[in-house]
Amino acid sequence: MLRLVLLEASLERVPASIARHPAVVSDARRRKKKPTEIILDDSKHHAAMKNLPNREKRGRPDIVHACLLAALDSELNQAGQLEIFIHTIGGEIIRVSGETRIPRNYNRFVGLMEDLFRKRVIEADGVRLLEILDSSLESIILQPTVLMREGGEAFRPDARTVCIGAFPHGDFDPSTLEVLERCNARQASIGNRHYTSLYVTYKVICSYEVIL
Repeated sequence: MLRLVLLEASLERVPASIARHPAVVSDARRRKKKPTEIILDDSKHHAAMKNLPNREKRGRPDIVHACLLAALDSELNQAGQLEIFIHTIGGEIIRVSGETRIPRNYNRFVGLMEDLFRKRVIEADGVRLLEILDSSLESIILQPTVLMREGGEAFRPDARTVCIGAFPHGDFDPSTLEVLERCNARQASIGNRHYTSLYVTYKVICSYEVIL
């Protein structure tokens, strides 16, 4: 059983500090929602995000969308051997049921995430498909743990938890690295260059599928 954690995922609602920016207000009005209820998206809110802290890591929910589709479509998930968690850049912990059918249309996915942040749980037929947990990152880490990071040792599929950064640029926050250090996580890589989150997700899952 693999527990996959999308770490510091670029998934969050528009911060209050930029909620009055014309780019955000226009998007929210078009969608008939409050500015702070919509998901931050660099493609729509680029001008508003200019002075946000960690700006290079934010506003890319499409990365989470792609990684979730890859994970949920996998043979590993179909065999019931995959658990998926999202650790957002804001520190929320989201559990994703293997039975979840994530919309393939990006705009519908964004709408679903907005519903999740508002309701804290999405369920159907009594099954909790998505839920925001009152948990910490440390509480969802099962040992042994691997953090996928450039410069790490060669990856091998022998950990119970694999953490993959789900943001476009930059590095992990020191507080996140401290948690993983306490969990005795070792650092691993699939090669000697920078790879996208989606490619790393594919490679990790395929490695575990080989040993199913």
